[in-house]
Amino acid sequence: MRNKIFAYSVLALNVVAAWVSWWVLAGAIFGGMRHIWLYPILAFSFWGIVFTLSAIFVKNKRYIHAGFLASAVGYPVFFGLNLSLLGMLIAILMFVLTEIQVKREIARGLTINFYQLVSHTLKYFVTAICLVIAIAYYFSIAENSARPSATFLETKTLETEMDWGLKAASIFLPEDKKELANEITDNVTVDDFLSKNFVSPQIDEGAAAAKNIVPGGPTEATMLIGDATAVQIREEMLAKSKRDLSKQLGVNVIGERPMKEVLMSYIDKTERSFFEYSGSEKFYIPVILAFGLFLTARVLGTAVDIFLGLFILAIIKFLRAAGIIELSKEQKEAAVIEYSI
Repeated sequence: MRNKIFAYSVLALNVVAAWVSWWVLAGAIFGGMRHIWLYPILAFSFWGIVFTLSAIFVKNKRYIHAGFLASAVGYPVFFGLNLSLLGMLIAILMFVLTEIQVKREIARGLTINFYQLVSHTLKYFVTAICLVIAIAYYFSIAENSARPSATFLETKTLETEMDWGLKAASIFLPEDKKELANEITDNVTVDDFLSKNFVSPQIDEGAAAAKNIVPGGPTEATMLIGDATAVQIREEMLAKSKRDLSKQLGVNVIGERPMKEVLMSYIDKTERSFFEYSGSEKFYIPVILAFGLFLTARVLGTAVDIFLGLFILAIIKFLRAAGIIELSKEQKEAAVIEYSI
Protein backbone atom coordinates (compact mmCIF):
# COMPACT_ATOMS: atom_id res chain seq x y z
CA MET A 1 0.00 0.00 0.00
CA ARG A 2 2.83 2.42 0.82
CA ASN A 3 4.33 1.85 -2.63
CA LYS A 4 1.01 2.64 -4.31
CA ILE A 5 0.56 5.80 -2.26
CA PHE A 6 4.09 6.85 -3.14
CA ALA A 7 3.55 6.16 -6.85
CA TYR A 8 0.26 8.07 -7.03
CA SER A 9 1.78 10.93 -5.02
CA VAL A 10 4.73 11.21 -7.40
CA LEU A 11 2.44 11.22 -10.42
CA ALA A 12 0.25 13.94 -8.91
CA LEU A 13 3.23 16.05 -7.86
CA ASN A 14 4.67 15.72 -11.36
CA VAL A 15 1.58 17.44 -12.79
CA VAL A 16 1.47 20.09 -10.06
CA ALA A 17 5.17 20.86 -10.45
CA ALA A 18 4.76 21.20 -14.23
CA TRP A 19 1.90 23.69 -13.91
CA VAL A 20 3.81 25.72 -11.33
CA SER A 21 6.86 25.71 -13.59
CA TRP A 22 4.87 26.99 -16.58
CA TRP A 23 3.36 29.73 -14.42
CA VAL A 24 6.79 30.80 -13.16
CA LEU A 25 8.29 30.64 -16.66
CA ALA A 26 5.48 32.80 -18.07
CA GLY A 27 6.14 35.35 -15.35
CA ALA A 28 9.83 35.38 -16.22
CA ILE A 29 9.36 35.72 -19.98
CA PHE A 30 6.54 38.27 -19.80
CA GLY A 31 8.39 40.45 -17.32
CA GLY A 32 6.20 39.91 -14.27
CA MET A 33 8.89 38.41 -12.07
CA ARG A 34 11.74 40.06 -10.25
CA HIS A 35 14.17 37.19 -9.67
CA ILE A 36 14.53 36.16 -13.29
CA TRP A 37 16.62 33.02 -12.76
CA LEU A 38 16.01 32.02 -9.13
CA TYR A 39 12.29 31.18 -9.27
CA PRO A 40 12.44 29.23 -12.56
CA ILE A 41 15.44 27.25 -11.26
CA LEU A 42 13.59 26.38 -8.06
CA ALA A 43 10.36 25.47 -9.88
CA PHE A 44 11.99 23.32 -12.56
CA SER A 45 14.31 21.73 -9.99
CA PHE A 46 11.29 20.53 -8.02
CA TRP A 47 9.73 19.24 -11.23
CA GLY A 48 13.01 17.53 -12.11
CA ILE A 49 12.97 15.70 -8.78
CA VAL A 50 9.43 14.32 -9.10
CA PHE A 51 9.90 13.63 -12.82
CA THR A 52 12.99 11.54 -12.11
CA LEU A 53 11.27 9.64 -9.31
CA SER A 54 8.23 8.93 -11.48
CA ALA A 55 10.38 7.82 -14.45
CA ILE A 56 12.24 5.34 -12.24
CA PHE A 57 9.63 4.10 -9.78
CA VAL A 58 6.29 4.19 -11.67
CA LYS A 59 5.93 1.20 -13.98
CA ASN A 60 2.48 1.65 -15.51
CA LYS A 61 3.10 3.47 -18.79
CA ARG A 62 -0.51 4.55 -19.18
CA TYR A 63 -0.40 6.41 -15.87
CA ILE A 64 2.98 8.01 -16.37
CA HIS A 65 2.38 9.03 -19.99
CA ALA A 66 -1.03 10.41 -19.04
CA GLY A 67 0.78 12.40 -16.35
CA PHE A 68 3.12 13.83 -18.99
CA LEU A 69 0.15 14.92 -21.10
CA ALA A 70 -1.55 16.48 -18.07
CA SER A 71 1.69 18.36 -17.41
CA ALA A 72 1.69 19.68 -20.96
CA VAL A 73 -1.90 20.95 -20.69
CA GLY A 74 -0.73 23.68 -18.32
CA TYR A 75 1.53 25.21 -20.96
CA PRO A 76 -1.16 26.74 -23.22
CA VAL A 77 -3.01 27.96 -20.14
CA PHE A 78 -0.16 30.40 -19.41
CA PHE A 79 1.32 30.86 -22.89
CA GLY A 80 -1.74 30.61 -25.11
CA LEU A 81 -2.30 28.60 -28.26
CA ASN A 82 0.55 29.43 -30.62
CA LEU A 83 3.41 27.81 -32.48
CA SER A 84 5.51 27.60 -29.32
CA LEU A 85 3.44 24.50 -28.51
CA LEU A 86 5.79 22.68 -30.89
CA GLY A 87 8.51 23.02 -28.29
CA MET A 88 6.20 21.56 -25.67
CA LEU A 89 5.35 18.61 -27.92
CA ILE A 90 9.05 17.94 -28.53
CA ALA A 91 9.67 18.05 -24.79
CA ILE A 92 6.86 15.55 -24.11
CA LEU A 93 8.31 13.23 -26.73
CA MET A 94 11.72 13.51 -25.03
CA PHE A 95 10.09 12.78 -21.67
CA VAL A 96 8.46 9.62 -23.04
CA LEU A 97 11.67 8.41 -24.70
CA THR A 98 13.63 9.12 -21.53
CA GLU A 99 11.20 7.13 -19.41
CA ILE A 100 11.26 4.22 -21.87
CA GLN A 101 15.07 4.18 -21.88
CA VAL A 102 15.16 4.26 -18.08
CA LYS A 103 12.85 1.26 -17.87
CA ARG A 104 15.00 -0.62 -20.40
CA GLU A 105 18.11 0.05 -18.34
CA ILE A 106 16.36 -1.26 -15.25
CA ALA A 107 15.03 -4.35 -17.05
CA ARG A 108 18.31 -5.48 -18.58
CA GLY A 109 20.61 -4.65 -15.68
CA LEU A 110 21.84 -7.29 -13.24
CA THR A 111 22.04 -4.57 -10.62
CA ILE A 112 20.28 -1.21 -10.40
CA ASN A 113 22.65 1.71 -10.72
CA PHE A 114 20.62 4.61 -9.37
CA TYR A 115 23.40 7.09 -10.10
CA GLN A 116 23.32 6.25 -13.81
CA LEU A 117 19.53 6.28 -13.94
CA VAL A 118 19.24 9.65 -12.20
CA SER A 119 22.01 11.19 -14.29
CA HIS A 120 20.45 9.96 -17.54
CA THR A 121 16.97 11.20 -16.62
CA LEU A 122 18.08 14.64 -15.46
CA LYS A 123 20.27 15.19 -18.51
CA TYR A 124 17.40 14.80 -20.96
CA PHE A 125 14.89 16.52 -18.69
CA VAL A 126 17.07 19.64 -18.44
CA THR A 127 17.71 19.67 -22.20
CA ALA A 128 13.99 19.36 -22.95
CA ILE A 129 13.10 22.16 -20.54
CA CYS A 130 15.80 24.47 -21.93
CA LEU A 131 14.45 23.82 -25.42
CA VAL A 132 10.92 24.74 -24.33
CA ILE A 133 12.19 27.92 -22.65
CA ALA A 134 14.11 29.01 -25.75
CA ILE A 135 11.19 28.33 -28.13
CA ALA A 136 8.69 30.05 -25.84
CA TYR A 137 10.99 33.05 -25.61
CA TYR A 138 11.46 33.16 -29.39
CA PHE A 139 7.74 33.28 -30.08
CA SER A 140 7.20 35.82 -27.29
CA ILE A 141 9.39 38.15 -29.37
CA ALA A 142 8.41 37.12 -32.88
CA GLU A 143 4.64 36.92 -32.44
CA ASN A 144 3.87 39.04 -29.39
CA SER A 145 6.14 42.04 -29.85
CA ALA A 146 3.47 44.31 -28.37
CA ARG A 147 4.02 42.78 -24.95
CA PRO A 148 6.74 44.44 -22.84
CA SER A 149 8.05 41.05 -21.87
CA ALA A 150 11.04 40.06 -23.92
CA THR A 151 13.32 42.98 -23.10
CA PHE A 152 13.54 42.17 -19.40
CA LEU A 153 14.58 38.56 -19.90
CA GLU A 154 16.84 39.59 -22.77
CA THR A 155 18.66 42.05 -20.49
CA LYS A 156 19.10 39.53 -17.71
CA THR A 157 20.36 36.89 -20.13
CA LEU A 158 22.84 39.30 -21.70
CA GLU A 159 23.97 40.35 -18.24
CA THR A 160 24.63 36.73 -17.26
CA GLU A 161 26.51 36.05 -20.47
CA MET A 162 28.62 39.21 -19.95
CA ASP A 163 29.51 38.12 -16.41
CA TRP A 164 30.73 34.78 -17.74
CA GLY A 165 32.61 36.50 -20.55
CA LEU A 166 34.37 38.87 -18.16
CA LYS A 167 35.32 36.01 -15.84
CA ALA A 168 36.66 33.99 -18.77
CA ALA A 169 38.57 36.98 -20.14
CA SER A 170 40.11 37.76 -16.75
CA ILE A 171 41.88 34.39 -16.85
CA PHE A 172 43.99 35.52 -19.82
CA LEU A 173 44.28 39.23 -19.03
CA PRO A 174 47.42 40.63 -17.40
CA GLU A 175 47.23 41.44 -13.71
CA ASP A 176 46.69 45.17 -14.20
CA LYS A 177 43.71 44.50 -16.50
CA LYS A 178 42.06 41.81 -14.34
CA GLU A 179 41.04 44.45 -11.82
CA LEU A 180 39.16 46.34 -14.55
CA ALA A 181 37.15 43.22 -15.46
CA ASN A 182 36.41 42.54 -11.80
CA GLU A 183 35.20 46.10 -11.26
CA ILE A 184 32.80 45.86 -14.19
CA THR A 185 31.50 42.51 -12.93
CA ASP A 186 30.91 44.04 -9.49
CA ASN A 187 28.64 46.73 -11.03
CA VAL A 188 30.96 49.69 -10.53
CA THR A 189 29.32 52.93 -11.69
CA VAL A 190 30.54 54.84 -14.72
CA ASP A 191 31.73 57.76 -12.58
CA ASP A 192 33.71 55.55 -10.21
CA PHE A 193 35.19 53.49 -13.04
CA LEU A 194 36.32 56.49 -15.09
CA SER A 195 37.53 58.42 -12.05
CA LYS A 196 39.65 55.60 -10.75
CA ASN A 197 41.12 54.35 -14.01
CA PHE A 198 41.38 57.46 -16.20
CA VAL A 199 40.74 60.78 -14.45
CA SER A 200 42.77 60.25 -11.28
CA PRO A 201 45.87 58.91 -13.11
CA GLN A 202 45.84 61.96 -15.41
CA ILE A 203 45.52 64.35 -12.46
CA ASP A 204 48.35 62.58 -10.64
CA GLU A 205 50.53 62.83 -13.73
CA GLY A 206 49.73 66.54 -14.05
CA ALA A 207 50.53 67.17 -10.40
CA ALA A 208 53.82 65.29 -10.72
CA ALA A 209 54.72 67.30 -13.79
CA ALA A 210 53.90 70.55 -11.96
CA LYS A 211 56.19 69.57 -9.11
CA ASN A 212 59.06 69.07 -11.53
CA ILE A 213 58.43 72.27 -13.48
CA VAL A 214 57.58 74.75 -10.74
CA PRO A 215 60.46 75.62 -8.38
CA GLY A 216 59.85 75.24 -4.70
CA GLY A 217 58.14 71.82 -4.82
CA PRO A 218 54.76 71.01 -3.39
CA THR A 219 53.95 74.47 -2.03
CA GLU A 220 53.93 76.16 -5.41
CA ALA A 221 52.07 73.23 -7.03
CA THR A 222 49.39 73.36 -4.34
CA MET A 223 49.06 77.10 -4.75
CA LEU A 224 48.65 76.72 -8.50
CA ILE A 225 45.99 74.00 -8.32
CA GLY A 226 44.26 74.61 -5.01
CA ASP A 227 41.63 72.36 -3.54
CA ALA A 228 38.66 74.03 -5.24
CA THR A 229 40.42 74.15 -8.58
CA ALA A 230 41.38 70.47 -8.28
CA VAL A 231 37.75 69.50 -7.72
CA GLN A 232 36.64 71.55 -10.70
CA ILE A 233 39.34 70.06 -12.90
CA ARG A 234 38.32 66.57 -11.83
CA GLU A 235 34.66 67.20 -12.64
CA GLU A 236 35.49 68.69 -16.02
CA MET A 237 37.77 65.78 -16.90
CA LEU A 238 35.14 63.29 -15.77
CA ALA A 239 32.45 64.99 -17.86
CA LYS A 240 34.77 65.00 -20.88
CA SER A 241 35.55 61.30 -20.37
CA LYS A 242 31.85 60.46 -20.35
CA ARG A 243 31.23 62.52 -23.50
CA ASP A 244 34.13 60.82 -25.25
CA LEU A 245 32.91 57.38 -24.16
CA SER A 246 29.36 58.13 -25.30
CA LYS A 247 30.65 59.34 -28.66
CA GLN A 248 32.91 56.32 -29.08
CA LEU A 249 30.27 53.72 -28.18
CA GLY A 250 27.27 55.54 -29.62
CA VAL A 251 25.13 55.00 -26.48
CA ASN A 252 23.93 57.22 -23.67
CA VAL A 253 26.45 57.29 -20.78
CA ILE A 254 25.13 58.26 -17.35
CA GLY A 255 27.51 58.49 -14.41
CA GLU A 256 25.20 56.71 -11.94
CA ARG A 257 24.65 53.70 -14.21
CA PRO A 258 26.77 50.58 -13.78
CA MET A 259 29.55 50.35 -16.35
CA LYS A 260 28.29 46.87 -17.23
CA GLU A 261 24.94 48.28 -18.39
CA VAL A 262 26.72 50.72 -20.72
CA LEU A 263 28.66 47.87 -22.31
CA MET A 264 25.50 45.79 -22.60
CA SER A 265 23.76 48.69 -24.36
CA TYR A 266 26.68 48.94 -26.76
CA ILE A 267 26.59 45.20 -27.56
CA ASP A 268 22.82 45.29 -28.07
CA LYS A 269 23.12 48.39 -30.30
CA THR A 270 25.88 46.79 -32.37
CA GLU A 271 23.90 43.59 -32.94
CA ARG A 272 20.72 45.43 -33.88
CA SER A 273 22.55 47.82 -36.18
CA PHE A 274 24.08 44.89 -38.05
CA PHE A 275 20.77 43.13 -38.59
CA GLU A 276 18.92 46.34 -39.42
CA TYR A 277 21.55 47.04 -42.08
CA SER A 278 21.19 43.55 -43.51
CA GLY A 279 17.39 43.86 -43.49
CA SER A 280 16.97 40.65 -41.45
CA GLU A 281 16.40 42.07 -37.98
CA LYS A 282 12.94 40.58 -37.45
CA PHE A 283 14.17 37.08 -38.17
CA TYR A 284 17.71 36.86 -36.87
CA ILE A 285 17.51 38.84 -33.63
CA PRO A 286 14.81 36.61 -32.06
CA VAL A 287 16.72 33.52 -33.22
CA ILE A 288 20.03 34.71 -31.76
CA LEU A 289 18.43 35.82 -28.51
CA ALA A 290 16.57 32.53 -28.16
CA PHE A 291 19.73 30.54 -28.91
CA GLY A 292 21.68 32.61 -26.38
CA LEU A 293 18.96 31.99 -23.82
CA PHE A 294 19.07 28.24 -24.55
CA LEU A 295 22.84 28.15 -23.99
CA THR A 296 22.54 30.22 -20.82
CA ALA A 297 19.75 28.03 -19.43
CA ARG A 298 21.62 24.84 -20.39
CA VAL A 299 24.80 25.93 -18.63
CA LEU A 300 22.81 26.88 -15.54
CA GLY A 301 20.95 23.57 -15.82
CA THR A 302 24.21 21.63 -15.95
CA ALA A 303 25.39 23.31 -12.77
CA VAL A 304 22.05 22.72 -11.07
CA ASP A 305 21.49 19.08 -12.05
CA ILE A 306 24.85 18.07 -10.51
CA PHE A 307 23.58 19.06 -7.08
CA LEU A 308 20.06 17.98 -7.95
CA GLY A 309 21.28 14.48 -8.82
CA LEU A 310 23.00 14.13 -5.46
CA PHE A 311 19.85 15.36 -3.74
CA ILE A 312 17.68 12.82 -5.58
CA LEU A 313 20.08 10.02 -4.69
CA ALA A 314 19.75 11.08 -1.05
CA ILE A 315 15.95 10.99 -1.38
CA ILE A 316 16.10 7.49 -2.89
CA LYS A 317 18.34 6.32 -0.06
CA PHE A 318 15.90 7.72 2.49
CA LEU A 319 12.90 6.12 0.75
CA ARG A 320 14.63 2.75 0.73
CA ALA A 321 15.57 3.06 4.39
CA ALA A 322 11.97 3.97 5.26
CA GLY A 323 10.64 0.98 3.32
CA ILE A 324 8.60 3.16 0.98
CA ILE A 325 10.36 1.69 -2.04
CA GLU A 326 11.79 -1.80 -2.08
CA LEU A 327 14.12 -3.78 -4.31
CA SER A 328 13.73 -7.47 -5.00
CA LYS A 329 15.89 -10.01 -6.82
CA GLU A 330 14.92 -12.40 -9.58
CA GLN A 331 16.81 -14.86 -11.76
CA LYS A 332 17.44 -13.90 -15.37
CA GLU A 333 18.83 -15.73 -18.36
CA ALA A 334 21.48 -13.80 -20.25
CA ALA A 335 22.42 -14.36 -23.89
CA VAL A 336 26.14 -14.69 -24.62
CA ILE A 337 28.16 -15.01 -27.81
CA GLU A 338 29.86 -18.32 -28.54
CA TYR A 339 33.35 -17.17 -29.40
CA SER A 340 35.59 -19.42 -31.50
CA ILE A 341 38.80 -17.70 -30.42
